[in-house]
Amino acid sequence: MRTPPSISPEIHKVLPIIHSLIRVHTVYLIEQQKITKDYLYSTSLNRSRKPCSRYVLTMLVISHEQIADPKIFMNEVFNKTQERYEVYAMHYTLREANTRIRCGNTFLNRMLREGELLYREDNKLELPGTCLLNPKVYKRIAHHWNKRWERARYFEEKSVFCDDHPSLYGRYFLQQQSIQQTCLGLIYVFWEYQPSYYSLSYLLHLCEQFCELPNIIYPKRSFRSQLIYSRLCHAKYNLNKKIHEDPSESDSFKAAQLTYRFVQAARKLADQKLEELKKLHSSNSK
Repeated sequence: MRTPPSISPEIHKVLPIIHSLIRVHTVYLIEQQKITKDYLYSTSLNRSRKPCSRYVLTMLVISHEQIADPKIFMNEVFNKTQERYEVYAMHYTLREANTRIRCGNTFLNRMLREGELLYREDNKLELPGTCLLNPKVYKRIAHHWNKRWERARYFEEKSVFCDDHPSLYGRYFLQQQSIQQTCLGLIYVFWEYQPSYYSLSYLLHLCEQFCELPNIIYPKRSFRSQLIYSRLCHAKYNLNKKIHEDPSESDSFKAAQLTYRFVQAARKLADQKLEELKKLHSSNSK
């Protein structure tokens, strides 16, 4: 996990918005980015450029109640801050977090040690303890990855070797599923965390916290690259809503290449990490 830089005072301004949406117990900052872009403003007399900044925040949010839909929560924060704060939140209830910490949950114990505390209601959240190291834990992680990998390869192959009359929107949907399954597998291998929200942009952002692989999928400067990324992110919506104007065959083929590169690179990265985990959990058992 990346080490969060010193917290900007600006980041604390998002806390009242979070409090207005849910009864929060603890908030940790996992990672922060500040993105500044120049926007062009035109009037009848002149044209000028004005820089506009936006914070992208990865947070661990522990609340008293369950968050029913993380997407609604994150969108509300984004909208109520006039799009100045984009939050990628990971959620637990206080009771759930305490139970997991006592059981040696790797993800929570690590986040509480390495993250930056932004807010704490009281001392009812358990202190981070020792992570559970055991060969059975390694087997569980390896099994989880292998299942995700099998699904990712299935969807990736189906997107290439399809019927005589393929739906290009259908191909994008299969490619999206392949990338999502790969991300879910990587997140579990590196963090032992299972997200409750599965949008492609969200999962890629979480993977970005511990590896550079999302850069394979993220859009580059060209319009075509941004279009392909948009089609991958909105593949399910496009498949359900759009009947005509299928995207071009060449763009679909490029998306297939990116998906293949991502899945294969993830396999190598996961194998390396699993080898480290195998030694770690085996040495502890001895």
